[in-house]
Amino acid sequence: MDSLKGICSEFLKGRILSVEPLGDGHINDTYRVRTEDGDFVCQRVRKTMNVTALEYNYVLYSEACDKAGWSYPAWLKTRAGKYFYTDQKDERWRMYPLIRGDVQAPPLARDVLFSCGQGLANMHKILQTLAASPKAVYPKLHNLEQYYEIYENLLHSNDHLEEQRNAAIEGKIREGIREFRKLSLDRTKVVHGDAKLANILFQDGKVKAFLDLDTVMQGSLLEDVADCIRSSCIVDGTFDEAAASQLVRGYASEASGLINEKELRLLPQVFRKICFELGLRYYTDSIAKEKVFKEKYPGYRLEKAKGYFFLKGAISDFVG
Repeated sequence: MDSLKGICSEFLKGRILSVEPLGDGHINDTYRVRTEDGDFVCQRVRKTMNVTALEYNYVLYSEACDKAGWSYPAWLKTRAGKYFYTDQKDERWRMYPLIRGDVQAPPLARDVLFSCGQGLANMHKILQTLAASPKAVYPKLHNLEQYYEIYENLLHSNDHLEEQRNAAIEGKIREGIREFRKLSLDRTKVVHGDAKLANILFQDGKVKAFLDLDTVMQGSLLEDVADCIRSSCIVDGTFDEAAASQLVRGYASEASGLINEKELRLLPQVFRKICFELGLRYYTDSIAKEKVFKEKYPGYRLEKAKGYFFLKGAISDFVG
């Protein structure tokens, strides 16, 4: 923690009281920093991330959020006037003031689900006001063909663990890829890109802010909504269709000009596609020698893959 305090001192002037892990991120390492001047967030950014694109997008969405009066992680600058500090191990770090709010976990109350949908629609409206098109920090995000190509290439290489393969899951992959590669979506809107529940802060049951805006890019609004549903409406491996319907009603109540009813009707299929895509990514990671997702406990990645490929509960028409 002493080295972390030293990194934080590059951004802060006040005395640092403590540094402790924060959140449950799958990619970046995040810490809560308590100081005499308040609480902050310190985050290590993956070396593979394009810092130039991150900063370019930050300028765009921070201006849009400021105009709308919407809370967001407002990056601090180092003593050298930079948004990122590079340590002796060539690791990059950034900081921003902690946004106080509640992180919800499913199952959610019906009014919170409705507010969640409203908040996502409002975030989408703000993102459409960006002064220019954002740059994709994760170009292959939600690109099913690229995820499938990585999976196929892995199976035909020496970089996978043969003993970890699962015949039932690979059968699901063969079936699903034929269906979901036919799905054509409008990808001309600006989206959050990772609109999961863990990235949403609530206050008094209302959405206060969206976190982790590194994934802001041009993409599909429906995939953003579907990902929000995935993270909000699955409890113990079972999909809650009534919960999803409530979230969609909230979104539709604020989505005028963003999306039409015909497009919303595609949500059940897009939801299944999002679950398939994430299941494919977790399964690929589970058999690969080189990992992307963090392994929270032995077998975590494979367990996550099974959960998405063998999701319980009816998925029919939750648009209403």
